[in-house]
Amino acid sequence: MFYCSALGPVLFIAYTKDVQELFDRHHVKYHLFADDKQVYISVQPCEIAAARRRLTDYIIDLQSWCVSRRLQLNTSKTQLIWFGSQAPLHQSSPADRTLSINDVTLQPAGVVRDLGVLLDNQLTMKQHVNRVTSSCFFHLRRLRQIKRHVTPEAMNQLVVAVILGRLDYCNSVLASLPGSTVAPLQRVQNAAACLVLGLSPHNHVSPALLELHWLPVYYRIQFKLGLLMYMAHNGQSPMYISDALTPVSRIPSRGRLRSADTTDYLVPRARSKFREGAFCFRAFGLELSPRVTANCRFRHNFSSLAEDSFF
Repeated sequence: MFYCSALGPVLFIAYTKDVQELFDRHHVKYHLFADDKQVYISVQPCEIAAARRRLTDYIIDLQSWCVSRRLQLNTSKTQLIWFGSQAPLHQSSPADRTLSINDVTLQPAGVVRDLGVLLDNQLTMKQHVNRVTSSCFFHLRRLRQIKRHVTPEAMNQLVVAVILGRLDYCNSVLASLPGSTVAPLQRVQNAAACLVLGLSPHNHVSPALLELHWLPVYYRIQFKLGLLMYMAHNGQSPMYISDALTPVSRIPSRGRLRSADTTDYLVPRARSKFREGAFCFRAFGLELSPRVTANCRFRHNFSSLAEDSFF
């Protein structure tokens, strides 16, 4: 992540618009935000040395670009992380995964924060789940202190806004994770339901979730994936999501097949469990009833039908 300026968002975007030419010249992928940039590349373990040279050349050009616009590359806020499964990460030494910026050597981080989500180098998401769980239980204890001063309806609205909002934020990144990893988030939701309905921790929670019309955490994740897939299919999603999906109708070799006239998408092959965590793999494991996927013209219609289907 490269933090380049303290300008306001609008001024910074207009001032640094031509930085995309620099990214394209070095053939690196990128995400642009209001006041920072993210650059990433995908390589095989045997190509780490070549990737380091590419990134080093890119950083040198980026520094020149910053100087030409009276900006400064803030190395203290620049983070480097290598994602991969455990075996490829251990094939190379830590020194082979460092980058040098002037006299500063960037050491690869084990965990970085991206839009409020903690990403570890193996994408286990355990640090993120632990942080969300800790934050939610903290706010549940605070809400419990004011429960007798508010109405049940107000308490329900507070829990939905403060607790469920945190459980739902970027929860699609938790798809395909083991149940033991996501289990702490379900315990948070169970505690929230007990707080709203005044139940004992020993009571059965499933009827309480049904009474509150709250989807369990696992199905909330599946619902988010389905919504993202629906938006991508209807051209309402960002390009980096729609570009990861390939409709069967766009494959020349299948142009004459019956499947080309459907709304099916190509299911890619994964050689490892690590790769199955990508959105293009997780989105195809959804199971929605036919009435949900057929003739849903509006987003709110899809949301309502998909939620009813999961219930």
